[in-house]
Amino acid sequence: MHLAIIGAGSVGSTLGQAWQRRGHDVRYGVRNPDDEKYAGRDGVTTNADAAQAADVVVLCTPWQGTRQALQSCGDLSGKILIDCTNPLTPDFAALEVGHTSSGAEQVAGWASGARVCKAMNQIGAPMMDDPQLPATPVMFVCGDDDAAKEITAGLVGELGFQAVDAGELALARLLEPYALLWIHLALRRGFGTNWGFGLLHGD
Repeated sequence: MHLAIIGAGSVGSTLGQAWQRRGHDVRYGVRNPDDEKYAGRDGVTTNADAAQAADVVVLCTPWQGTRQALQSCGDLSGKILIDCTNPLTPDFAALEVGHTSSGAEQVAGWASGARVCKAMNQIGAPMMDDPQLPATPVMFVCGDDDAAKEITAGLVGELGFQAVDAGELALARLLEPYALLWIHLALRRGFGTNWGFGLLHGD
């Protein structure tokens, strides 16, 4: 599968390298591919070039740069767009969007016609590739397009998560605050990053 990772920071790099090791063709879209920090790195190009060649676009930008990054991708109509962002304030202490809307819904508005799914926003980058835990961690997926959710869930499952369909895209209003809980416990309550949420079923 051809994947475009929009954003080459810790999240984008982790996901891109993980999926590349699993046989996917990965390109990274960045604002300035000529920046020397990308020197010697394969697959780095503009957001537009990466997105237009992709079957699936994976959004991994800091929230404050997300709208601009999407606009620079060009027309994403019909493409699966996996939103891994969280609408965090710069200090990571709160959400800029919530309760009556979500970052994912704003992403869907900015990328009109894209088949947006929310996923891989509920855990930190150090645990996004084959997390070694006593049980399989859960990763909730939501979106309005069932076929797009199925492909997204498959990609999430490849990374070592139990992918669970949480419902329509509006459920990101729950998944983004849920992600903030992980961030709060990891960064402010001393949990560190070597953990994840699990889903337990009774008989």
